[in-house]
Amino acid sequence: MEQIRVLLIDDDEDDYVLTKEIFDQISDRYVLAWVNNYENGIAAVLKKEFDVYLVDYRLGNGTGIDLLNEAINSGCEQPIIMLTGNNDLLIDEQAKNIGAADYLVKDEIDASLLDRSIRYSIKQTSILKALKDSEIKYRTIFEKAKDPILVSDYSGRIHDMNAGGLSFFGYAHSEIINLTDDVLFKNTIDGEKFRNLLEKKGALIDFECELLAKDGTAFYCSLSSVIQIDMIRVSEVYHTIIRDLSYRKDIEEKSVKIGKMSISEHIARGLAEEVRDPLTTINFALDELAADENLLANETVQSYIEIIKNNCDKLNMLMHDFISSTETKTLNLQRHSIVEIIEEAVSEMDDLISGENIRLTMKLEETEQKVLLDKPKIKHAITSVIKNAVEAMTSFPKTILIRGTADRDRYEIGIKDNGCGVSIENRDYIFEPFFTTKKRANGLGLTHAQRVLTTHKGNIEYESLPEGSLFLLHIPLYYEEELWL
Repeated sequence: MEQIRVLLIDDDEDDYVLTKEIFDQISDRYVLAWVNNYENGIAAVLKKEFDVYLVDYRLGNGTGIDLLNEAINSGCEQPIIMLTGNNDLLIDEQAKNIGAADYLVKDEIDASLLDRSIRYSIKQTSILKALKDSEIKYRTIFEKAKDPILVSDYSGRIHDMNAGGLSFFGYAHSEIINLTDDVLFKNTIDGEKFRNLLEKKGALIDFECELLAKDGTAFYCSLSSVIQIDMIRVSEVYHTIIRDLSYRKDIEEKSVKIGKMSISEHIARGLAEEVRDPLTTINFALDELAADENLLANETVQSYIEIIKNNCDKLNMLMHDFISSTETKTLNLQRHSIVEIIEEAVSEMDDLISGENIRLTMKLEETEQKVLLDKPKIKHAITSVIKNAVEAMTSFPKTILIRGTADRDRYEIGIKDNGCGVSIENRDYIFEPFFTTKKRANGLGLTHAQRVLTTHKGNIEYESLPEGSLFLLHIPLYYEEELWL
């Protein structure tokens, strides 16, 4: 049987003799030692050579409470049982609050009580140590995890969040504590649904919804959560791991867009076959009518012929733009300066810009070297967005700012105008073919720009501004053809 080493810290030798007699009645598994003052007692505790300590309340230069407090603060993990000559509830409560394993009145101690107190104190301390070790292990995982981890309760109150979560959502720890998780859910109904399902099932895996960072940025996320008991508060809390699915969602949306483009391409080919042939026939007939000697002198007929021809030309141009916005062709990749392409695109739009009295400013950053891209297509995409900006401005002063910045792996072209902007209900449709709110536009310019950037493995984004709009064109920076492929 493993022996249990016990140290009695008591300044009264008679109490030591009485205590030894009680231990002799229990069994020989206890080995009792004795020190008779505070200084030797705390020194022995700090050496951690014993399994349990019996500490008298009165110790000459200090009290048992003082020794208990110093021992706990110094990291003592062995159980300390307080002994006193009278049943003082105040001392009892004070000792328990500091960390005493038990509190015994000397006159009431017998072999059975002392044996039971020591055994239970050792067992309880062992359980608490295991819980503490588990808590340390959990906190290590909690703090080092890259994914956000949230601790909250059914009311939505946030109890804790790890460093990964604070960084992801942009909060300081002091800010997020005691807020409710309503600040994180973009739609409060998602928060209610999350809590109700978790209470019903006890655990949730991959609950998908949109969450908000402090600055208002929305992220599409997956929440996996389990209900656990908080041993400190003795209450149920939710431990939730959050994974950012925004990238996956973006890929899915791009796939849907590409699918829509493929459908549009099929429609475009059908329209080309069904519309272009009749238009060709109409134009041929108009040419014949215009050349008819009997009609040459009839100005009214000639004016009508001209009107019809002009509208046929517009239809032909519309079909050309539509097909261009949807067709897939092999890119002719050559090395070009993006800055030069932007400048050429602006130059081609110069008549339109000056005609509308628009003040255009460019701030362009050059890349380290020329980039592989299809120049005509990229230039067409840029002119389409500039034209869209011109058409969006109806009142003076009219301004356009074009900013080009080179990142490590992509080039960003920002085209900003101070026009009317896009209403919230229309923002999801601005890249759809034929969608437009302008009277004289065909709704294909932005569709074409998106198509070009997608085939270049880039993308185009829209941001609403307090005054006007900002379109961001992202072009990947590839310097070697094998990297592009």
